[in-house]
Amino acid sequence: MNRTRPLMILTAALTCLFLSDLSHVVSAAVQSASTDGEATVYLAGAFSKPFDVAYRAVLKPGIHNGSWSSISLLLIGARLPGQSVSIGLSSDPQSNRQARPFTLVVYPDLTAHYQKRDTNCERGCLVQLRGTSARVEAYVNNIATASWSRSDLYLTNPYIQLNGEAHGAGDVLYASLTPVRVSVDGKSIKYPTCAFTTRGIEPTGRAKIEFRGIVTNAPGEFVNLRTGAHGDKC
Repeated sequence: MNRTRPLMILTAALTCLFLSDLSHVVSAAVQSASTDGEATVYLAGAFSKPFDVAYRAVLKPGIHNGSWSSISLLLIGARLPGQSVSIGLSSDPQSNRQARPFTLVVYPDLTAHYQKRDTNCERGCLVQLRGTSARVEAYVNNIATASWSRSDLYLTNPYIQLNGEAHGAGDVLYASLTPVRVSVDGKSIKYPTCAFTTRGIEPTGRAKIEFRGIVTNAPGEFVNLRTGAHGDKC
């Protein structure tokens, strides 16, 4: 296992500052310290309640990419940097750029545990986070792969990010997340309207979300997924 990659994924997931309650986005100074090309889509919902978030994930990195890329679901709280859990697909040159599932958990003391799975997801896989009142569970193709106690995670005001990332300068990313089930407390939630882009990776769509681009030095901006407009707010 590449031991630097979990820290890179963690850093990329936490460096976009999102100053909002997710029910309505307010103007904010946007700053990103990430060295990755990354796009983040924000799902609004009361994820402290039982939830079920399942997407068909496809990851297609560029054939000449020099570093890792990923597509993931991330459950995170209000503390940044802070505890979180994620499941998704990742790819790197060491694995012949084959898309494989991974899980990553970060505990309140910021210790992290990253685990890559052997499932071949070249044609896509179903990735899922499911929360009960007591636990958060991760699934790949409806098979349980990891489970964490909510009390151990101690997440405050948790919400979910959908993230597409590529690490190396000039690396190319195409990835998508197609919703299968997205509900909180048994009720479907609305399609996302707000996203963030940094270093050339762009998000588009509201039901099926696509992430694509080439890693550059482009600045970070919010993206209104309804209109495609970029700026300091959605």
